Amino acid sequence: MKKFLILFVVIIFISMPVFAGSDSPGSTAGNKGILFQFSGLNALGAGAYNGGFGAKLFLSDYMAVRGVVCLALSSSKTPANPGTGQIGADGGNSSSTFGVGGGIELHLTKSRISPYFGGGIMLTTRSTESKPAVTAPTGGTINQTVTKNSGGYTEFSFGGIFGVEYYVTDGVSLSAEYLIGVALTSNKDEEVTTAGRTITTPQGSTSNIGITNGGTLTLAVYF
Repeated sequence: MKKFLILFVVIIFISMPVFAGSDSPGSTAGNKGILFQFSGLNALGAGAYNGGFGAKLFLSDYMAVRGVVCLALSSSKTPANPGTGQIGADGGNSSSTFGVGGGIELHLTKSRISPYFGGGIMLTTRSTESKPAVTAPTGGTINQTVTKNSGGYTEFSFGGIFGVEYYVTDGVSLSAEYLIGVALTSNKDEEVTTAGRTITTPQGSTSNIGITNGGTLTLAVYF
């Protein structure tokens, strides 16, 4: 993250003589932008864009709303590789994460360098499933344990935003943010199924509050 912030500052100083005193073309009522973020936010959401599609709309010259839809899917397979006289069932791991969020930005100036503050919310849910590769003698019974939602959760996060948006060229900007937020996490019940019997173990819930600058460098392209 420090490397991105250094790059952000260098771009500003290089471009200042060219754009000094000019108005920003992006922060104009009705302008729309597509958002790209260099890294995701691990915990406190506050409207951050974490591996998803983001968009922003200026409702006025000084106020913008933004939203994001996040989707992450992963899976892996572990072959059983049964030997002679054996049968087997492949194992593997899979997970899915889905989130939606939104935020509001209140800009203090209508210029190339535009400080802003605001707030955001994010709702994220994650599900997991894992099973080991197992083998058994031919004619025997495959007894495979399936574990669901180990590390699965539903999280609601909200908080305040303070950042600076800098217009590198007409219609292209970089933004860096600090966030202070609250994350309320409800861990999903872990389910372990073996030989047709399922044991459910509640995992409880957690809450966090903090300030972070991780995952808050965003490129916006306006049209």
